[in-house]
Amino acid sequence: MKSMTGFGRAIAEQDGTRVTVEVRALNQRFFELKLAVPRGWGEHEAEIRKTVQNVVARGRIEIFIKSVALKPPPVRLEVNDRLANLYVAELRRLGKRLHLNGNPEIGSILNRPEIFHVVEEEHDSAAAFTLGHKALVRALKALDAERGREGRSVHDDFAARVRNIEAAIPKIERLAEQTRAEIMENFHKRIRELLADLPVNEKRLYEEASSASQHGDISEEIMRLRTHLDGLKALLKRKGQVGKSIEFLLQEINREVNTMGSKSQNAALSQVTVEVKAEAEKMREQVQNVE
Repeated sequence: MKSMTGFGRAIAEQDGTRVTVEVRALNQRFFELKLAVPRGWGEHEAEIRKTVQNVVARGRIEIFIKSVALKPPPVRLEVNDRLANLYVAELRRLGKRLHLNGNPEIGSILNRPEIFHVVEEEHDSAAAFTLGHKALVRALKALDAERGREGRSVHDDFAARVRNIEAAIPKIERLAEQTRAEIMENFHKRIRELLADLPVNEKRLYEEASSASQHGDISEEIMRLRTHLDGLKALLKRKGQVGKSIEFLLQEINREVNTMGSKSQNAALSQVTVEVKAEAEKMREQVQNVE
C-alpha cells in the first residue's frame, strides 16, 4: 500500500552542467502529469512520462526540472576575412589618394563587429537531458520511498480499525439476540391480546408474525460484514494499486452497518453500530490518499 502524496528531489552534475529535479505527488482519482522542463526538452516529454508511470500509477504528479551551466559555455571567434581584406584595400587606396604615409594598422579594423564575431557554442541538450533523466530517476525513488512510508502508516491504521470492527461483531450478535428475544416476547404478548378478542383476526395475526420475524434480524448483514472485512484484510496484504478496491469495500461495509442501525431497537446496539460506522468512516477518509 502506498500513499498518493509525497515529495522527491535530486541533483545531478556533470561536465559543467547541474540539473535539479523536484517531484511533487498529490492525491487525485486518476493519473495526471504536469511538467515544467528546460527549453528544448519538449521532445523528451514522452520519455519523462513513461519514466514517471513506471513508479506512479495514480495521482497528480508535478515535476520541475532546472538545468544550469556552472561555467561559461565554450566560444569561438569568427573572422570575415573577405570583408577585412576589403577594408585594408580601401584604406590603402584612400591613403595613396590623400598622399598619406604608412600602411593601415590592425587597430583600424579591430573595432569592426562585422569583421570579428564571437559565437557561443550551442548547449548540448541531449547530454543535459541524459543527466536530467538520471536525476529524475533518483527524485522518483525518493518520492516512492516517502509514499511507501506514509502508505505503511495508513496500512497499520487500517489493520487496527479492522480489528476494532471485528471485535465489535460478537457484541453486536449478543445485543441483536437480546433484542430479538425482547421482540418475540412483545410479539407473544400481542398474540395473547389478539386471541382474547374472538373470533381470531387471522390476517392481522399473520401481519404481526411477519413484522416480528423481520424486526431485529441482522444475521445477513453480519454475515456480509464479515465477508467484506475478510476482503479488506486480503487487500491490505496485496501489493500495487488497492485504493479503489478498498474504497468500494468500505462503501459496502458502511451500507451493512447503516442497515443494522436502522433495524436496531436497542440503544446499546445502536451505540455499537455508531462506533463501527465511525471506524469505517475514518478509513473512507484516509483511503482517498491511497494509490
